[in-house]
Amino acid sequence: MSSVFKKYRMTRKNVLLLAQAIINVRGTIAWQDYASDSPYPDQHSLTLNEIKGNSQKFERFRNEFTHQMYDYVINDEMQRLEQEL
Repeated sequence: MSSVFKKYRMTRKNVLLLAQAIINVRGTIAWQDYASDSPYPDQHSLTLNEIKGNSQKFERFRNEFTHQMYDYVINDEMQRLEQEL
């Protein structure tokens, strides 16, 4: 694993790289919606195919998850995946 942090521009290719890295490290792309009125937060998840195939879901993912690129484990996985391309 590399330990040098790499800054990525959020191009479509890099957003999909981030999505794959999150799936590889965490097993799922999931978040909780605390803005709803229900007593328990709504659970949401996305698949890589949903992100690739739906522009609204792509934007939602980019808005919700871009900050995870700054997680060193995720960043290392993005770099590893990038070298495989």
